[in-house]
Amino acid sequence: MTLPVRRRLLVIGTCLVAVLTVGAGAWALTDVSGGTAASASSGTEDEYRGPTATVTKGDLTDSKVFAGTLGYGTPTGVPAAAAGTITWLPRPGDVIQRDEYLYAVDERGVRSMYGTVPLWRDLSRGTHGTDVRQLNENLAALGYDVSVDDEFGPRTQAAVRRWQEDRGHEVTGALTADDIAFVDGAVRVASVDGKLGQSTGAAGAEGAGGGAGGDVLQVTSTKRVVSATVSQRDAERLAVGTRVDVRVNGTGAVMRGEVADIQPETGEDGGTKVVVSVSFDPGDRKLPAAASAQIDAKGTTERGVLSVPVSALVAGSGGSYAVDVVQQGGRTEPVPVEPGFTAGGRVAISGDVAAGDRVVVPG
Repeated sequence: MTLPVRRRLLVIGTCLVAVLTVGAGAWALTDVSGGTAASASSGTEDEYRGPTATVTKGDLTDSKVFAGTLGYGTPTGVPAAAAGTITWLPRPGDVIQRDEYLYAVDERGVRSMYGTVPLWRDLSRGTHGTDVRQLNENLAALGYDVSVDDEFGPRTQAAVRRWQEDRGHEVTGALTADDIAFVDGAVRVASVDGKLGQSTGAAGAEGAGGGAGGDVLQVTSTKRVVSATVSQRDAERLAVGTRVDVRVNGTGAVMRGEVADIQPETGEDGGTKVVVSVSFDPGDRKLPAAASAQIDAKGTTERGVLSVPVSALVAGSGGSYAVDVVQQGGRTEPVPVEPGFTAGGRVAISGDVAAGDRVVVPG
């Protein structure tokens, strides 16, 4: 007998309530089982959705960044070699050019001449050497008629006499520490060690006040440099003449620089360190009076290698490594690789990988 439609619906509804109430556990199991099957059939459960990086092919360059400071380089001392009493001193920050006063003794100025060899003797007719060549170069730069060689001949003597007369010095035709001091180009006064009224030279050799070794001034170059103290091992990549990148205060455009000087020093722990000075051209950029700075020194370069971020490497047993490569469809597969050269947070790898592959990296 056929039931009316309204009664069929009522019976079906009553049966569903009974199944849900009595067989709730079986229904839940059936639901989970069905969901897993659907996920497996669609491939969504194994699909990797986390962060990845790309296998790239190119050059890897090892570089290291050293913390430094912006300044004027390591100061060097100007000995108080003129004999007498100091009667005039410059101020810190003053710039002293060729033929200008470095200091004065007995109201007679000791003038700056450019040269890397210090004045270690009196210069007079018949002497010869690098110090004489420096003197001739300076006299020529000041407009005097000399031969630019290492001989103190009659032309040099005549030029010295004219120079002394023009400067109001006693005209002797010879130069001593009372007249000049050689410094390495134009200099900036970093500090003043001497004191007005201090005895200098032969008269004040014993305990000549002021600085260690009887220095009257500490001077630096007038050019801005970045200085950093590094270990002896790191100094190997910072030899004089090495090209580096410089950044001031960690911001702004990178400036190309060159290692201009290296000086060993003993650290507080007794170990030997190296002070590296880097010269650079700031161009039109205005730099602060003092600032932190960074020196980026490049090292070895490996060309045309496949690389991934170091964090993509997965260590296995026996010192083996792999990377988890994201396959088509989203699943991941570990692929054995051989790591090699490391630089800039990336590592060169070889194995069954190709440029453009995506690899898993930690989130």
